[in-house]
Amino acid sequence: MRRSGVVAAGMVALLALAAGCAGPRIDVDVEPGQYADVLTDLPADAGLADASVWIGAEMVAAALEVDPDANVVISPLSLQLALAVLREGATGDAVAQLDAVLGGGDVDEAVATLRERLARFEGDVSQIDRAYPPERTLVHIADGVFVQTGFPVEPAFLRRAVQSHRAEIAEADFQNGLAKPVLDAWANRETGGLIPEVPADPPEDTLVTLLNAVVFGARWQSEFDPAATVDGPFTRADRTVVQTPMMQTTLTIPYAVGDGWRSIELPYSSGFAMRIVLHDGAAFGQDRWQDVATALGSAPETWLGLTMPSWETSANLDLHDVLIGLGIDGIFGGVGLDGVFPGAYVGTAAQAATITVAEGGTVAAAVTQIGIMVVSAPAVPDIRLDLDSPFEYQVIEVGTGLVLFAGRVADPSA
Repeated sequence: MRRSGVVAAGMVALLALAAGCAGPRIDVDVEPGQYADVLTDLPADAGLADASVWIGAEMVAAALEVDPDANVVISPLSLQLALAVLREGATGDAVAQLDAVLGGGDVDEAVATLRERLARFEGDVSQIDRAYPPERTLVHIADGVFVQTGFPVEPAFLRRAVQSHRAEIAEADFQNGLAKPVLDAWANRETGGLIPEVPADPPEDTLVTLLNAVVFGARWQSEFDPAATVDGPFTRADRTVVQTPMMQTTLTIPYAVGDGWRSIELPYSSGFAMRIVLHDGAAFGQDRWQDVATALGSAPETWLGLTMPSWETSANLDLHDVLIGLGIDGIFGGVGLDGVFPGAYVGTAAQAATITVAEGGTVAAAVTQIGIMVVSAPAVPDIRLDLDSPFEYQVIEVGTGLVLFAGRVADPSA
């Protein structure tokens, strides 16, 4: 099967010229060539897709632990693609942990196939507008690897990031606190302004930051008539009622009922749909979502009257506990990422996401940020002793306790 990407070869060279606001680029030499033509008949990878359901449920649950009444928006895909780049520098147990989140099996093949399936929806995000979803369904994916100026990242890691993920490689000055504007400019550009800044301010001891952006824009297959939208009641979890704009339509779509839930699959104009579940309030995790998918997959289409709110949500999520919950802990411990550079570990992980759902369709974007540091400082001790007042001392022979020297320090400056 043809694969996107080019064969990587050569070493890493730094360019002297800056690439706009993105900072000096790091040019990864590769053999001349072009990406393969997009294949439109590639089979979906069930492992990667099933893992995205699991990840999505865990991310939503983590956000609700912070605020049970919050509106939530997250992107499992953006997290998976960022972790796929991180995997290019993983070693040992970290590879197995990352593979589980990426669906297992031949992860390289699965990620490449997914990217090629979605590549046919690639488009220009510079003109994307929340109020007017694009006529042609758009899915934009971008990856960036930002390296502390002058720091020697493993060349093989950078080559694989370019070869397999088409990542942009650039420098950023984390140590002097100048990297945030560089990362923000990239996020703003790659999301068409939907996410103007990265979710976390990178610490000054960051040496590498991985960024992934995913943008989605699509019109409904059957758009809602704006004239039919009226204010109506919406009952919150605490049983209080608010008035909000409610869209209304009638259409023929898959409808399924399960244990404590009802669900529909609302199609977009091309190849995508929004699954919506109205449920009993119990935790809605991976198993229940799999039940919904199975039921909708065989559900007959039903002539249905639909009332639903329009909404817009933006949110940031710290991913540290999410990744630990997903079984990825090695990347935080200073082992398993030597393929990026010796002693590398993940110090920050976060995601910013936004979504707008209205009569015309949906516009959504996410940026996932993974900051990589180096193990250099000792762990924080359980107990601290500060010798900042007079103290006694002995110099002894350990085997016998024989005192060779002894004394007292009353003023070390004297």
